[in-house]
Amino acid sequence: MFWKKKQDQRAAEPAMAAEPIRPASKSKQEDLEEAAKKLAASLRSYADASYVAQQPAPDEELKAAHHKVQIARKIVTEGRIAYALGRCLPEHMAHWHAWSQRDDFMKWVQFDASNITSSRATEEIGVRRIEVTTNDFTFRDRPYRLVFRDSGLSSAPGDNTYRGEVHLFSGEVCVAKFSVSKDLMDEYAQWEFVDVSGFCVGTWMQEVLDMAAQIEGSQERSMNQFVDDRAREAASDIDLG
Repeated sequence: MFWKKKQDQRAAEPAMAAEPIRPASKSKQEDLEEAAKKLAASLRSYADASYVAQQPAPDEELKAAHHKVQIARKIVTEGRIAYALGRCLPEHMAHWHAWSQRDDFMKWVQFDASNITSSRATEEIGVRRIEVTTNDFTFRDRPYRLVFRDSGLSSAPGDNTYRGEVHLFSGEVCVAKFSVSKDLMDEYAQWEFVDVSGFCVGTWMQEVLDMAAQIEGSQERSMNQFVDDRAREAASDIDLG
């Protein structure tokens, strides 16, 4: 005989609702730091926007000018015009104003120049004294003038650099204006190209490169001759048995 299971007479206990976890309240110091951080970010955004607003509108003409100078700089440096006019010719002509008075002057001219005249004068600009050397000559039936302006030692404290300018004229036209410098701390100080401030493309470029090549070739032959003469002299006094 099955007996009906007695129902649990105990009243069901109501389930307790879980209380939500509330974040700990921030301290006044933390609130202040957060507010300061937001204010700083806002001010930075304003400063950036203000800076942008003050910038001038793009100047296409100025941009083109910078680009043109950059192209000229690339041509003269990579095409060795900077070397020819910034070092080779000025160094070679450094004493022409004095040597041109000598009877054997042409012996020291190492390229096919003719009708050479050279002079040096001094310009005074304020406290500055600039030595201006003017060299006129003919190369392959074309008249040239190379003007070298030596501004002397830089006035900047501790700067051992001489400053100068080279102006080349082909006929009556100035076809190149270069700034140059010479560091006296170098063991073999020579004039070096710095920058271009004037340039006009023309056939004179090939002729200037030919002038430099003739000078280099002559100097190389002289050096080889010197070495060969010393070898011959030494060999004459050597007995190997």
